[in-house]
Amino acid sequence: MTLGYREDIDWLRAFAVLSVVAFHFETPGIHGGFVGVDIFFVISGYLITGIIQAEVKQGTFSFARFYERRVRRLLPALYAMVALSAIPSSYYLLASERAEFFRSVAAVVTFTSNIFFWLQSGYFDHAAEEKPLLHTWSLAVEEQFYLALPVLVWIVLRAAPKSRIVLPLLLTALTLASFALSIMLMRSDQSANAFFMSPPRAWEFLVGGLVALPGVPVLRDARAQLAARGTALVLMAIPILSLRPGSGFPGINALLPCIGAALYIWSGIGVPTAQPPWYSYRHVVRFLGQISYSLYLWHWPLFAFARFAKPSLVLDVTDRIALFALVVAISALSWHVIEKPFRARRLAPTRRAAFGLAAAASLVLLLGSAAGLVVSQASSVSDPVVARLEAYDAYDYRALYRAGSCFGTDSSIPDESCLRLATGKTNVLLWGDSFAAHYYHGLAANIDPRAVNILQAAQPTCMPTFNAAAQGTTACHDFDAHMQAFLGDRRPDLAVLSADWLEYARPPRFAGMIDDLRIVIGSLTAAGTRVVLLGPSVQFVSRLPSMLLRAHLGGVVPKADDVVLPDIFALDAMMRQALPASDRFTYVSVLDAICPQRQCPLTIDDGVPLSWDHAHLTAAGSEYVMRRLVPIIGLSR
Repeated sequence: MTLGYREDIDWLRAFAVLSVVAFHFETPGIHGGFVGVDIFFVISGYLITGIIQAEVKQGTFSFARFYERRVRRLLPALYAMVALSAIPSSYYLLASERAEFFRSVAAVVTFTSNIFFWLQSGYFDHAAEEKPLLHTWSLAVEEQFYLALPVLVWIVLRAAPKSRIVLPLLLTALTLASFALSIMLMRSDQSANAFFMSPPRAWEFLVGGLVALPGVPVLRDARAQLAARGTALVLMAIPILSLRPGSGFPGINALLPCIGAALYIWSGIGVPTAQPPWYSYRHVVRFLGQISYSLYLWHWPLFAFARFAKPSLVLDVTDRIALFALVVAISALSWHVIEKPFRARRLAPTRRAAFGLAAAASLVLLLGSAAGLVVSQASSVSDPVVARLEAYDAYDYRALYRAGSCFGTDSSIPDESCLRLATGKTNVLLWGDSFAAHYYHGLAANIDPRAVNILQAAQPTCMPTFNAAAQGTTACHDFDAHMQAFLGDRRPDLAVLSADWLEYARPPRFAGMIDDLRIVIGSLTAAGTRVVLLGPSVQFVSRLPSMLLRAHLGGVVPKADDVVLPDIFALDAMMRQALPASDRFTYVSVLDAICPQRQCPLTIDDGVPLSWDHAHLTAAGSEYVMRRLVPIIGLSR
């Protein structure tokens, strides 16, 4: 590997960081921009592996020098971003969010933020926008990789200095093992582990590392280089434009961006960089690549705090354009004032000074994290509205949704008591995911238990379908297979289907979702069961209690138009048209029932939020909604 500067690597960095920023800024069409992080992993693996093996071969490698370079490259800008983010956090974050922020500061300093956010991941976790340091998970993965790879490469090259196959074979074996681990975790419903943890991510670095090894053939023909580079860009663009956030990533879906990045890097090996004219666009692209690290660091906290600064928590197009310009300006300043001076040794000129300053800064941030956590947890709130709304951060939905028995069981199979038919009563099956479970409490409160028996079968992220192959997780496969067997020999009088249709209908999945629902509806109605499908539930742009609290603290009256997710209304119309009423089947629009003229209620019963997160109903919310739906369904007392 040639250790000289490659401008095309900066182009790739620019491509990667702009993909991530565009995704986080919710740019139309850039649904899979999060794969820019995977492209960065490949770049890092290529550069670090090449540098280490070249220096070991030359006899100049030093662990102290290697880690000094990493300290100078990563920590100054990172620590500056973390420290400065603490200032707006004291103003814009709520008490619980502020406490989480200061805990995440400690995780950043200890290179464990990927583990910290993995431990927080879950079906009902807080919105990403409430975590200004969430993006540092990828830096922790990278830092953990830097702890392992140098030692491994050094040992192999010292043990077999003349062998040309030991290191490639070992790195290839580790790449395949890491990729296999990622696939295994994805198939065992542990996508959060595959996403956040270093071992199942290591293959992405190692793919880049393999390209850096000596002996890799180099393209000499200019047309072949151009073709390879074009192919690489297509491979990276496909997931950026087509992937959607969800439990299907990384795993097999991370292959295209990583292979594309490796192909792009390989196609440029040995290609000299020509100096472009002063007016060339390449200067802009190279500049964005040079500031890509600072751009990645700053874009997310600035986006999060900018949202908090808006009463509606929504940034319009003008806001986002202005914010992007601000992010670029701050990132350029960070590169010039922080990154370059430390890397060029104008600041902390010696190794001892660099390590000493890093240790002192780490200690200051850890002490600041502890102090901030203490202050955040101190109960100093006298406003009863604030206290009531903050309590929803720890809302206990389990009994309301019958979690652990009829919803979200470990085996993914509902307990027998949840699906027991009752003789002499109308047996109503409530079937779906959490968007079915959150109706149980309200349904039970609005029917006559002497006349109606409620059966419940609900599993997180599982659509009510007989097409188990269409489901993304093993738990959903088992759940769907169980429900198909149950309904094969038992017949409830009424089946009420509800789910997070907005998630299952994300392009290009709407047609497939409708086809699956038609099969289920046809099968149930043919067996004599009446079917009611509840359309999209009310969903909000962020956690409703947090938005209400911010509006209260800012003296603003929240409006439904600002906080209700508009996509639900379009989906409701599409589903109503695709699933017309027929014999024994009725489509019920939840939105028509509770949101006249699209004005959905935000609070009910003296200020109780309709939802305790972005969509799932509170106890009062469930009663309120079902009070209006039960007569439409035909189950009035």
